[in-house]
Amino acid sequence: MSLELDRRLADVGTRFRIFPQPRFLQKADGSGPLFPEPELVTVSVEPGGMQAGPGDDRMFVVDAIGKLPYNSFFRPPFRGAARPPVRPGDDGHFDHLDPASREFSAATMYATVRRVLDIWEDYFGRTIQWHFESDFSRLELIPLIEWDNAQSGYGFLEFGFGRKPNGTIDHDRPFCENFDVLAHELGHSIIFAEVGVPASPFDEGIDYGGMHESAGDLVAIVASLHFHSVVDLLLDSTKGNLLTINGLDRVGELSDSREIRVALNSRRMSDVGDEPHDRSLPLTGAIFDTMVEVFQQDLVARKLISDDLRTRSTNLPGTSQDLVEIQAEFTAAYTGNEAAFKDSLLRARDYLGRLLAVTWGNISPDFLTYHGILRALLQADREITGGDNVEIIRACFAWREIAPVPTSLLLRQHTIADCGVSLGKGATVAGGRAVADPRIPGPRVNGVTSAARI
Repeated sequence: MSLELDRRLADVGTRFRIFPQPRFLQKADGSGPLFPEPELVTVSVEPGGMQAGPGDDRMFVVDAIGKLPYNSFFRPPFRGAARPPVRPGDDGHFDHLDPASREFSAATMYATVRRVLDIWEDYFGRTIQWHFESDFSRLELIPLIEWDNAQSGYGFLEFGFGRKPNGTIDHDRPFCENFDVLAHELGHSIIFAEVGVPASPFDEGIDYGGMHESAGDLVAIVASLHFHSVVDLLLDSTKGNLLTINGLDRVGELSDSREIRVALNSRRMSDVGDEPHDRSLPLTGAIFDTMVEVFQQDLVARKLISDDLRTRSTNLPGTSQDLVEIQAEFTAAYTGNEAAFKDSLLRARDYLGRLLAVTWGNISPDFLTYHGILRALLQADREITGGDNVEIIRACFAWREIAPVPTSLLLRQHTIADCGVSLGKGATVAGGRAVADPRIPGPRVNGVTSAARI
């Protein structure tokens, strides 16, 4: 799976540099940028198949001039004035661009979306066809419009800038360089393509909306864990202790991104309402917990931590003394075994990516429920591992209170009489009528055995 992706692309793909997290993020001690330099990534498109823009057969960048945001009356394709397309270097790659340049921002937007698509197509094991393919063959990427917002829509992604405290546009914070935001928005496109949308006007889509936001976050989380720097910071900060409360605090130091923070939450269904972002939290948490449990299960199997430590960290002990002791044990286990911990986490990451791809490929959008997603995840695990992790999945979802709603027909009790098989001596029920068991003779009428009368 994706552990092999970069090795496969290294010699054939096109090189870019992108920041794994926004460059304005600072270290917890304020000593400098958390990610001072962009990292090298390779996308699946060969240099010979790359177009100026950048662009390829699936997506392209157009750096529009003076463009207003798309709306219900103004939609792609953009036909206005645009800056010259960004071109590759003499070697066909884009890793020469100056991070201070506008060209770098445009190339970053393309490289991020292309990279995330590569990762998830690898998990799906096939091409993800755009949900707008009936109208457009390529996704339009607009990187830097004069707007303090960003949006995705039918056939496009267009991004502006963040805001300053006084509410004005902050040109030092372009959304098109924010890996998590771009990955999250592409996640919505993946769900539209692979799951679809509810067909019935009577379907309120409450859990569908929560699933959509959760999927966007999970697409971003799994994709961000393909940066070695992000994985290294995560493990160095937590020492592999991702479930206890001090682990949550330390991960908070890693990034201001919404995706990392929402994954590490303690919300249950009784804590949230119907608003999609709020409702997404228990689902995202349950699925992220599953990845962490699989990670720790592998650590136990490789004798890197004890089963007792795994159990105590999973059950979230409540005293500060417990937490300090657990963290000390994780620190001792991690020290000297950093590479092994990282390998286990990457394997858990790829398991989660494949689990989600199989699940999303199999669920229906119509009257979708979180319980239905749970059952699809269990079925996906049986397909991937033979059911090795079904108990982990069940436990993680049970803690989040994800179960059939009380009014679900799944919880309805059925008596034998309801099912039409409970009767008096020698009889059954068919279609609501009593009929005789043909093996038992009935009363004789004019010398002929008749049906038994109930």
